[in-house]
Amino acid sequence: MKIAIMTDVNAGLDYVGYDTGITVLRSTVNFKNEVLVDGIDIKADEFYRRISQITNVSDIPSTSAPSLGDIYDAIDNFIEQGYTDVIHFPISFQLSATGPTVQQVAKEYHGRIRIHVIDTKLATYLQGYLAVNAKQMAENGATVEEIIERSEFLINHSKAYFVVDDLSYLVKNGRLSNAAGFLAGLLRIKPVLEITSDGRIVTKEKIKVYKYAVDRALELMFEFLKDKTNVKVFLFHSLREDIVKKMLERINEVRPDIQGIEIHYITPAVGAHIGAGVVGIGAFLLE
Repeated sequence: MKIAIMTDVNAGLDYVGYDTGITVLRSTVNFKNEVLVDGIDIKADEFYRRISQITNVSDIPSTSAPSLGDIYDAIDNFIEQGYTDVIHFPISFQLSATGPTVQQVAKEYHGRIRIHVIDTKLATYLQGYLAVNAKQMAENGATVEEIIERSEFLINHSKAYFVVDDLSYLVKNGRLSNAAGFLAGLLRIKPVLEITSDGRIVTKEKIKVYKYAVDRALELMFEFLKDKTNVKVFLFHSLREDIVKKMLERINEVRPDIQGIEIHYITPAVGAHIGAGVVGIGAFLLE
Protein backbone atom coordinates (compact mmCIF):
# COMPACT_ATOMS: atom_id res chain seq x y z
CA MET A 1 0.00 0.00 0.00
CA LYS A 2 1.34 3.41 -1.02
CA ILE A 3 -0.84 6.39 -0.10
CA ALA A 4 -0.82 9.81 -1.79
CA ILE A 5 -2.48 12.86 -0.26
CA MET A 6 -4.14 15.50 -2.43
CA THR A 7 -5.99 18.73 -1.67
CA ASP A 8 -6.85 21.97 -3.46
CA VAL A 9 -5.42 25.46 -3.34
CA ASN A 10 -8.15 26.65 -0.96
CA ALA A 11 -6.30 24.77 1.80
CA GLY A 12 -3.58 27.42 1.94
CA LEU A 13 -0.58 25.11 1.77
CA ASP A 14 1.33 27.69 -0.28
CA TYR A 15 1.76 29.74 2.89
CA VAL A 16 2.86 27.19 5.49
CA GLY A 17 6.53 27.92 4.86
CA TYR A 18 7.67 24.48 3.76
CA ASP A 19 7.02 21.85 1.10
CA THR A 20 4.35 19.54 2.48
CA GLY A 21 4.80 17.00 -0.30
CA ILE A 22 1.05 17.17 -0.90
CA THR A 23 -0.35 17.50 -4.42
CA VAL A 24 -2.46 20.66 -4.79
CA LEU A 25 -5.17 21.14 -7.40
CA ARG A 26 -5.19 24.82 -8.37
CA SER A 27 -8.08 27.15 -9.06
CA THR A 28 -7.88 30.31 -11.14
CA VAL A 29 -8.79 33.82 -10.07
CA ASN A 30 -10.48 35.82 -12.81
CA PHE A 31 -10.12 39.60 -12.99
CA LYS A 32 -12.34 40.51 -15.97
CA ASN A 33 -10.22 39.27 -18.91
CA GLU A 34 -7.24 38.28 -16.77
CA VAL A 35 -7.04 34.65 -15.63
CA LEU A 36 -4.47 33.94 -12.92
CA VAL A 37 -3.56 30.61 -11.34
CA ASP A 38 -3.80 30.89 -7.56
CA GLY A 39 -0.41 30.40 -5.91
CA ILE A 40 1.51 30.55 -9.19
CA ASP A 41 0.46 33.66 -11.12
CA ILE A 42 -0.77 35.54 -8.07
CA LYS A 43 -0.07 35.29 -4.33
CA ALA A 44 -2.07 36.54 -1.36
CA ASP A 45 -0.25 39.85 -0.82
CA GLU A 46 -0.73 41.02 -4.39
CA PHE A 47 -4.27 39.68 -4.58
CA TYR A 48 -5.49 41.53 -1.49
CA ARG A 49 -3.68 44.69 -2.56
CA ARG A 50 -5.57 44.56 -5.85
CA ILE A 51 -9.02 43.91 -4.43
CA SER A 52 -8.51 46.58 -1.77
CA GLN A 53 -8.50 49.09 -4.63
CA ILE A 54 -11.80 47.87 -6.09
CA THR A 55 -14.61 50.44 -5.89
CA ASN A 56 -17.21 48.80 -8.13
CA VAL A 57 -18.89 45.52 -7.16
CA SER A 58 -18.81 44.43 -10.80
CA ASP A 59 -15.00 44.36 -10.61
CA ILE A 60 -14.93 41.76 -7.83
CA PRO A 61 -13.05 38.75 -9.23
CA SER A 62 -14.56 35.31 -9.70
CA THR A 63 -12.88 31.93 -9.46
CA SER A 64 -12.80 28.78 -11.55
CA ALA A 65 -12.36 25.32 -10.07
CA PRO A 66 -9.40 23.11 -11.03
CA SER A 67 -9.76 21.82 -14.57
CA LEU A 68 -10.58 18.23 -15.41
CA GLY A 69 -7.23 18.05 -17.19
CA ASP A 70 -5.37 18.97 -14.02
CA ILE A 71 -7.28 16.33 -12.06
CA TYR A 72 -6.51 13.64 -14.65
CA ASP A 73 -2.85 14.68 -14.75
CA ALA A 74 -2.52 14.46 -10.96
CA ILE A 75 -4.07 10.99 -10.79
CA ASP A 76 -2.09 9.70 -13.76
CA ASN A 77 1.07 10.92 -12.04
CA PHE A 78 0.15 9.02 -8.87
CA ILE A 79 -0.28 5.84 -10.91
CA GLU A 80 3.09 6.34 -12.59
CA GLN A 81 4.71 6.69 -9.16
CA GLY A 82 3.19 3.43 -7.97
CA TYR A 83 0.61 4.76 -5.53
CA THR A 84 -2.22 2.38 -4.70
CA ASP A 85 -4.46 4.92 -2.97
CA VAL A 86 -5.17 8.64 -3.07
CA ILE A 87 -6.95 10.46 -0.25
CA HIS A 88 -8.29 13.82 -1.42
CA PHE A 89 -9.16 16.64 0.98
CA PRO A 90 -11.14 19.27 -0.96
CA ILE A 91 -12.87 22.38 0.31
CA SER A 92 -16.38 21.75 1.67
CA PHE A 93 -18.74 20.23 -0.88
CA GLN A 94 -21.18 23.01 0.07
CA LEU A 95 -18.72 25.68 -1.10
CA SER A 96 -17.33 24.19 -4.31
CA ALA A 97 -17.91 21.37 -6.79
CA THR A 98 -14.23 20.39 -6.72
CA GLY A 99 -14.69 17.44 -4.38
CA PRO A 100 -17.72 15.95 -6.18
CA THR A 101 -15.88 16.38 -9.49
CA VAL A 102 -12.94 14.31 -8.23
CA GLN A 103 -15.45 11.71 -7.02
CA GLN A 104 -16.85 11.44 -10.55
CA VAL A 105 -13.39 11.23 -12.11
CA ALA A 106 -12.44 8.50 -9.61
CA LYS A 107 -14.97 6.14 -11.17
CA GLU A 108 -12.96 6.18 -14.39
CA TYR A 109 -9.91 4.84 -12.53
CA HIS A 110 -11.62 1.82 -10.98
CA GLY A 111 -9.18 -1.08 -10.82
CA ARG A 112 -6.16 1.14 -11.46
CA ILE A 113 -5.95 3.21 -8.27
CA ARG A 114 -8.26 3.69 -5.29
CA ILE A 115 -9.37 7.31 -4.81
CA HIS A 116 -10.99 8.35 -1.53
CA VAL A 117 -12.60 11.80 -1.41
CA ILE A 118 -13.26 13.29 2.02
CA ASP A 119 -15.81 16.06 2.38
CA THR A 120 -13.81 18.21 4.80
CA LYS A 121 -16.80 20.52 5.38
CA LEU A 122 -14.13 23.17 5.96
CA ALA A 123 -11.97 25.67 4.09
CA THR A 124 -8.70 27.61 4.45
CA TYR A 125 -5.94 26.01 6.51
CA LEU A 126 -8.50 24.11 8.59
CA GLN A 127 -8.93 22.04 5.43
CA GLY A 128 -5.17 22.13 4.93
CA TYR A 129 -4.47 20.83 8.41
CA LEU A 130 -6.47 17.71 7.65
CA ALA A 131 -4.31 17.05 4.60
CA VAL A 132 -1.05 17.74 6.46
CA ASN A 133 -2.08 15.46 9.32
CA ALA A 134 -3.05 12.73 6.84
CA LYS A 135 0.32 13.06 5.10
CA GLN A 136 2.14 12.63 8.41
CA MET A 137 0.03 9.60 9.27
CA ALA A 138 0.73 8.03 5.87
CA GLU A 139 4.47 8.57 6.30
CA ASN A 140 4.23 6.92 9.72
CA GLY A 141 2.65 3.80 8.23
CA ALA A 142 -1.04 4.39 8.92
CA THR A 143 -3.58 2.62 6.71
CA VAL A 144 -6.15 4.35 4.53
CA GLU A 145 -8.85 3.33 6.97
CA GLU A 146 -6.95 4.79 9.93
CA ILE A 147 -6.32 8.07 8.13
CA ILE A 148 -9.95 8.42 7.08
CA GLU A 149 -11.21 7.56 10.56
CA ARG A 150 -8.94 10.16 12.17
CA SER A 151 -9.84 12.77 9.56
CA GLU A 152 -13.56 12.26 10.12
CA PHE A 153 -13.05 12.55 13.88
CA LEU A 154 -11.30 15.90 13.42
CA ILE A 155 -13.99 17.15 11.03
CA ASN A 156 -16.72 16.20 13.48
CA HIS A 157 -14.88 17.93 16.33
CA SER A 158 -14.12 21.25 14.68
CA LYS A 159 -15.52 24.76 14.79
CA ALA A 160 -14.79 27.94 12.83
CA TYR A 161 -15.98 31.53 13.04
CA PHE A 162 -14.97 34.52 11.00
CA VAL A 163 -15.80 38.19 10.61
CA VAL A 164 -16.24 39.79 7.19
CA ASP A 165 -15.64 43.49 6.62
CA ASP A 166 -17.42 43.73 3.25
CA LEU A 167 -20.37 41.46 2.43
CA SER A 168 -20.29 42.41 -1.28
CA TYR A 169 -18.00 39.48 -2.06
CA LEU A 170 -20.19 36.86 -0.41
CA VAL A 171 -23.25 38.28 -2.13
CA LYS A 172 -21.74 38.53 -5.61
CA ASN A 173 -20.28 35.04 -5.53
CA GLY A 174 -23.46 33.43 -4.24
CA ARG A 175 -22.40 32.63 -0.69
CA LEU A 176 -25.13 34.88 0.77
CA SER A 177 -28.45 35.86 -0.76
CA ASN A 178 -28.73 39.32 -2.32
CA ALA A 179 -31.48 40.21 0.11
CA ALA A 180 -29.40 39.30 3.14
CA GLY A 181 -26.40 41.14 1.76
CA PHE A 182 -28.41 44.26 0.96
CA LEU A 183 -29.95 44.39 4.42
CA ALA A 184 -26.63 43.82 6.14
CA GLY A 185 -25.01 46.52 4.01
CA LEU A 186 -27.84 48.93 4.74
CA LEU A 187 -27.40 48.41 8.47
CA ARG A 188 -23.60 48.28 8.17
CA ILE A 189 -23.56 44.95 9.92
CA LYS A 190 -20.29 43.11 10.48
CA PRO A 191 -21.68 39.62 11.04
CA VAL A 192 -20.03 36.75 12.80
CA LEU A 193 -20.20 33.94 10.28
CA GLU A 194 -19.95 30.25 11.09
CA ILE A 195 -18.99 27.20 9.08
CA THR A 196 -21.74 24.76 9.98
CA SER A 197 -21.32 21.07 10.70
CA ASP A 198 -22.40 20.29 7.14
CA GLY A 199 -19.95 22.79 5.63
CA ARG A 200 -22.17 25.79 4.84
CA ILE A 201 -21.43 29.45 5.64
CA VAL A 202 -24.20 31.01 7.72
CA THR A 203 -24.66 34.11 9.82
CA LYS A 204 -24.22 33.22 13.47
CA GLU A 205 -24.83 36.69 14.89
CA LYS A 206 -25.33 40.18 13.47
CA ILE A 207 -23.14 42.87 15.04
CA LYS A 208 -22.76 46.45 13.87
CA VAL A 209 -19.17 47.15 14.93
CA TYR A 210 -16.23 45.21 13.48
CA LYS A 211 -14.26 45.17 16.76
CA TYR A 212 -17.24 43.82 18.69
CA ALA A 213 -17.82 41.18 16.05
CA VAL A 214 -14.21 40.02 16.42
CA ASP A 215 -14.61 39.93 20.21
CA ARG A 216 -17.78 37.88 19.85
CA ALA A 217 -16.11 35.39 17.52
CA LEU A 218 -13.47 34.85 20.19
CA GLU A 219 -16.12 34.42 22.88
CA LEU A 220 -17.90 31.79 20.80
CA MET A 221 -14.65 29.91 20.32
CA PHE A 222 -13.87 30.06 24.04
CA GLU A 223 -17.27 28.46 24.64
CA PHE A 224 -16.43 25.68 22.17
CA LEU A 225 -13.05 25.09 23.84
CA LYS A 226 -14.33 25.26 27.42
CA ASP A 227 -12.81 22.53 29.59
CA LYS A 228 -10.92 21.16 26.56
CA THR A 229 -7.14 21.03 26.80
CA ASN A 230 -5.94 18.88 23.91
CA VAL A 231 -6.84 21.22 21.06
CA LYS A 232 -5.35 22.78 17.93
CA VAL A 233 -6.25 26.41 17.22
CA PHE A 234 -5.69 28.49 14.08
CA LEU A 235 -6.14 32.15 13.27
CA PHE A 236 -6.51 33.26 9.68
CA HIS A 237 -6.89 36.55 7.87
CA SER A 238 -6.95 38.49 4.61
CA LEU A 239 -4.81 41.59 5.13
CA ARG A 240 -5.63 41.93 8.83
CA GLU A 241 -2.56 40.57 10.55
CA ASP A 242 -2.83 43.44 13.03
CA ILE A 243 -6.20 42.16 14.20
CA VAL A 244 -5.24 38.49 14.40
CA LYS A 245 -2.20 39.38 16.48
CA LYS A 246 -4.52 41.10 18.95
CA MET A 247 -6.75 38.03 18.85
CA LEU A 248 -3.70 35.91 19.67
CA GLU A 249 -2.91 38.14 22.65
CA ARG A 250 -6.47 37.73 23.89
CA ILE A 251 -6.33 33.95 23.58
CA ASN A 252 -3.04 33.90 25.48
CA GLU A 253 -4.67 35.91 28.27
CA VAL A 254 -7.78 33.76 28.56
CA ARG A 255 -6.30 30.36 27.68
CA PRO A 256 -2.53 30.45 28.31
CA ASP A 257 -2.58 26.64 28.30
CA ILE A 258 -3.25 26.57 24.54
CA GLN A 259 0.10 26.48 22.78
CA GLY A 260 1.21 26.38 19.16
CA ILE A 261 -1.48 28.66 17.75
CA GLU A 262 -0.75 29.30 14.07
CA ILE A 263 -1.63 32.31 11.90
CA HIS A 264 -2.44 31.63 8.25
CA TYR A 265 -3.32 33.64 5.15
CA ILE A 266 -6.65 33.13 3.47
CA THR A 267 -5.77 32.22 -0.11
CA PRO A 268 -6.90 34.25 -3.15
CA ALA A 269 -9.30 31.50 -4.29
CA VAL A 270 -11.15 31.86 -0.99
CA GLY A 271 -10.52 35.60 -0.69
CA ALA A 272 -12.33 36.22 -3.96
CA HIS A 273 -15.49 35.09 -2.18
CA ILE A 274 -15.03 36.93 1.12
CA GLY A 275 -12.79 39.92 0.37
CA ALA A 276 -10.07 41.70 2.32
CA GLY A 277 -10.35 42.61 5.98
CA VAL A 278 -11.50 39.15 7.06
CA VAL A 279 -10.34 37.49 10.26
CA GLY A 280 -11.23 34.08 11.56
CA ILE A 281 -10.59 31.53 14.23
CA GLY A 282 -10.91 27.78 13.94
CA ALA A 283 -10.13 24.84 16.15
CA PHE A 284 -10.03 21.06 16.34
CA LEU A 285 -10.59 19.00 19.45
CA LEU A 286 -7.85 16.39 19.23
CA GLU A 287 -9.48 13.87 21.55
